[in-house]
Amino acid sequence: MNTSMPNVFHSTGDFTVVGSEWIEQLKTVALQSPLRRSRLCLHQSEDDTLHEMIIAVARDCLFPPHRHITKVESYHMIHGRMVLIIFDDHGGPLRAMVLTPPVQGGVTCYRLGKPLFHAILPLDDVVVFHEVTNGPFKRGEAILADWAPTAHGELCAFLAESAVACGIDRALVGPP
Repeated sequence: MNTSMPNVFHSTGDFTVVGSEWIEQLKTVALQSPLRRSRLCLHQSEDDTLHEMIIAVARDCLFPPHRHITKVESYHMIHGRMVLIIFDDHGGPLRAMVLTPPVQGGVTCYRLGKPLFHAILPLDDVVVFHEVTNGPFKRGEAILADWAPTAHGELCAFLAESAVACGIDRALVGPP
């Protein structure tokens, strides 16, 4: 394994095996990282046509709503729960779902094949999921929603309210 940043690990072999040791390491690194996240890239290069990552995010790690014009992505839950929210072009929430590992009985996997705005809201101290998307990776190609708040507290409240507007229980996402 190769580490390019303290919270990003890269596969260097012909195959990579991920078990509980990797999951625990990613969770620990995410909770200790200033960025509040970590990832293991199973692909070897940013130029690969298929990108697979095991990603851990702390509950307070938020990404603003964004979309990818030429990418497809899917998430498969490994540990913890998070809300996935899909938005229209103007910031209206279209759909929200709680993603969970299979043993928790929720939605385990999702795939987004259209360039819709989306965001996640972690519900547990740390959440771990497997993300698959097409490459190559090009920094800055994600389009951020200009209608979304940028301040952390405002973004958290916006995502929570959007989830509630789509039928997610307020007790799950926290107070307004």
